[in-house]
Amino acid sequence: MKLRISGIAAAIALASASLALSIPASAADATSGASMKKAEGTNQADAITGATKKRESRSGAIRLTETAEGQKLLREMVLDFIWTGDTVFDGHGIKGGRQMFSMGTADLNQPEVITAELTPDYDEATGTFRFYGTTAKDSGKILRASRSGTGISVAWVKQLREKEQKAYGWNYYDSYGLSFSTDLRVYRGRDLTGDDAKDRATLDRLSDIMGKSLSTIKEWSLIWKFDPKLKGADLQKAKDAEIRDFLSYEDVYELTPKSMIVISYFARPLMVNPNNAFVYRGYAINSNAKGFSLYKSAGYRAAIRDTNCANVVQEPERSRYTFFDGRYPRSSPMNLLNRLSAYKNKVIFGTEHPAKLAKPTAEGLALIEKGYNKGGKLMTREEVESAVAGAEGKKATYFWLDTSKRASMPDRYMITYTGHDSNGKAYRVDLPNWNRWFVSHPNNVCGIATRHTIEFQK
Repeated sequence: MKLRISGIAAAIALASASLALSIPASAADATSGASMKKAEGTNQADAITGATKKRESRSGAIRLTETAEGQKLLREMVLDFIWTGDTVFDGHGIKGGRQMFSMGTADLNQPEVITAELTPDYDEATGTFRFYGTTAKDSGKILRASRSGTGISVAWVKQLREKEQKAYGWNYYDSYGLSFSTDLRVYRGRDLTGDDAKDRATLDRLSDIMGKSLSTIKEWSLIWKFDPKLKGADLQKAKDAEIRDFLSYEDVYELTPKSMIVISYFARPLMVNPNNAFVYRGYAINSNAKGFSLYKSAGYRAAIRDTNCANVVQEPERSRYTFFDGRYPRSSPMNLLNRLSAYKNKVIFGTEHPAKLAKPTAEGLALIEKGYNKGGKLMTREEVESAVAGAEGKKATYFWLDTSKRASMPDRYMITYTGHDSNGKAYRVDLPNWNRWFVSHPNNVCGIATRHTIEFQK
């Protein structure tokens, strides 16, 4: 069964988009910003270096690429990213519609970036994508991309819906990122010989593409209509004639992804580290204070705001995150944020629907400690005081346990940073380990790594 995405296309971004380079299949996991050097005496590219894989392994307690269910969620995330709903053109209903994509390639060692309107198609059975487009006959940009032999990098950037703009204004933190490294095939009129027998395979493939995907293109939705009385060979003959005519003035091209990078900062805690320690200074809380209430404290609200984490599934902040409510309403278990939360719950708590104050399983706790607590190798307050005294401004991070605080409070698990600021002055910052605290509580999506690479195997 094929699930075609209606209203799709674009370049991807999520608070920051990562573009995959156009590269040979052997280096399909390359990351944006990576460099590609030529091997001496050859035209082959060396391995590409980049940070994506490393960042994937550190950006959350759970990596979606580690399980089949996680990878399925990533593909569903892509569907939600680019789904726009059906449209109407000139009185005709159109299943889906194009969006604008950014595409990058290289020709004769010269980089080139172009924009194009593409229609994605998703095969639910295999979990793979295809992208289709048309361009003016013998268009230089597509032919150059085809000649390059390196394929094309395709990127989509979220375009805010009008109602989102009106209700919330521009919201950078409600943006998303996605990119594909793809192979390219171009179908041109000169590929057809005029002999139906010799052209049969190409005509059938184009009939399949145009019947399912190019129908979202406005002009084609009006052209690709046939008398319902036509059946069998007569219908095929009519379709063949329409394809041959279309290829007399247009080329059709097909993009087949080799790899996909997904970024989703809506769910990513800002990793607390010495470089951003000052940002977190205002989170200091004291759960021993008389009448203390975590949920009413300024530190908690600041952490919710800046980690951009627990609020995506809880009101009132949940109402701000409307982008994933298009295909499925927020009340639906199929809503992506609900599914991500259920997945995180299952991994950390052993069930998709844990009680409000549920505790992580032993396996879940091990993941949390590994990702956010130096493997659980904690220091005592006294050990930290001694280490800081001898650090003399040396850049360091210490994880420690404050036994004077209740176990349920985020400031029981602490992080202390030392180093020198921009003026050369030594500093010390003590903060609750918010990342650990958020991921160890149910019914949120914190702790899920949100930069992932999926490689499509042929």
